[in-house]
Amino acid sequence: MSLRPVPHTVVCAGVSMVFPFPVLCRVSVVRVLALRRGVNVGTYADRKRKRKRKQQQNSHGTAMLFFVATLRKGGKRAQKKEFKKQQKAAEREAVEGAAGAGDSPPEGDRAIGPDGRRGPSGQKLKGPEQKTTAVAVEPPVADNPFVTPALEAENVHRVYDAIADHWNHTRYKAWPRVEGFIRSLPFGSVVADLGCGNGKNLPHVKAAGGFAVASDMCAPLVRIAAEEHGACGLVADCLVTPFRSGGFDAAISIAVLHHLSTEPRRVQALREAARVLRPGGLFLVYCWSYEQDDQLSRSRHRFVAQDVLVPWSFRTPGIKKVKGQEKAEAEAQALAREAAAEADPGSADWQEQPPVCQRYCHVYCEGELDKLLAQVPELEVVEIYFDTGNWCAISRRRHKVAEVS
Repeated sequence: MSLRPVPHTVVCAGVSMVFPFPVLCRVSVVRVLALRRGVNVGTYADRKRKRKRKQQQNSHGTAMLFFVATLRKGGKRAQKKEFKKQQKAAEREAVEGAAGAGDSPPEGDRAIGPDGRRGPSGQKLKGPEQKTTAVAVEPPVADNPFVTPALEAENVHRVYDAIADHWNHTRYKAWPRVEGFIRSLPFGSVVADLGCGNGKNLPHVKAAGGFAVASDMCAPLVRIAAEEHGACGLVADCLVTPFRSGGFDAAISIAVLHHLSTEPRRVQALREAARVLRPGGLFLVYCWSYEQDDQLSRSRHRFVAQDVLVPWSFRTPGIKKVKGQEKAEAEAQALAREAAAEADPGSADWQEQPPVCQRYCHVYCEGELDKLLAQVPELEVVEIYFDTGNWCAISRRRHKVAEVS
C-alpha cells in the first residue's frame, strides 16, 4: 500500500493556497507566518546584502570615530604648542621687564652680554657693543638736493659696493613689524621697495599676494636680490626714481634714510616716496635712532653723535674663534707679510684681510622724523613708533593736497 502526501491548505492574505506536505516542510515557520501577515522577508540573497550593508555602516562609523579622535589629538597638540609659545613669550617679557627695572638678568642671559640685548628680529646679541666715531658733515656746495655729497659717495656708495656679498650673509630675515606691515596689505598690491638691499623683504610681498619692484643705489645688492628672490629690480637713487607717479599701492624704505647726510636730501627722499604712491597708498619708513640703550633698544649700537661712522668688519658669520687663536692668526699674518716682502719688495703693503670699512649714518632723535614728514604735505602721518633701535613711521598719501598760499 503506497502512501500519498496529503495536501494541506495555507491561508495567506485571504487567499487559499494548496501545498503538498513535503513542500510545506521545506518552508520555514517564520516565513509562513510572515506570509500570513503580508510581510515580505526577502530571499537569502536579500538578507545577505542587508548584513553586508550593516557591516559597512559599522565600519564607516568606526572610521569616523577614529578620524574624530585624531582631530582631537591634533587639537591638543596645537594647544600644547600654543601654550609653550605663550609661556616663552611671558618668560621673555619677564626678562625684559627685569632688565628695564635694573634687576640682574637670569643666568642664561648673562652669557649673551649685558641685560640680554636683542636685535630687531628678536635674536639674542652675543657680540660686544659696537662703537662709532663722530664725523663732521660739511654744508652742501649747492642747494640742489640731487647732488650726492662726497661723504655719501665715499662712505655709503663705495662701502656698500665693496661689502655687498658679505653684507648679504648677515641680512637674511625681515624685521617682524616690517613683515606685519607687508602682510597687512590687500591682495594684489604693487609695492615699491626703495632701497631694497639684498631683497630680504621681497619674499613677504610675494607671500601676501603682492608684486614688488625693488630699487637700490648698490648694483651688487640689486643683482643679489634679483638672483636670490627673483625680484624685478633696478639700480636707482631713492631721491629720483624712474617710476611713474601714483603707480604703487604701498612703498617701504627700510634703513635707508639714515644714510642721507643733509636735511634737503632726506625731505626729497620722502617726497619721492609720496610721488610714486597712489592716493590712499601707504608708506613705511625705518631709520636708526640716536636713543640706543639697554632699556629701549637692546641693540649693539652706541652712538656718540648724530652723524657718525659705523665700522664694518669682514667677519664670517657663525665661526667662533678658539681662545688664543687670534694671537696665533696675527703672528701667522705677520710672518706671511714678511715672506711676501722678501719675495717681492714691492708687495710690502700686502694684507690678507680687507680693511675695516666705515659707513656713514645720521641717527634720528625723538621727534626728528615727525618734523621731516611735516615738510611733505602729500603725506598724512598715521603712526609714529619706536621699534628696537629704530624710529618708524606709517604715512598715507593724501587724496587732495592743500594749496600753500
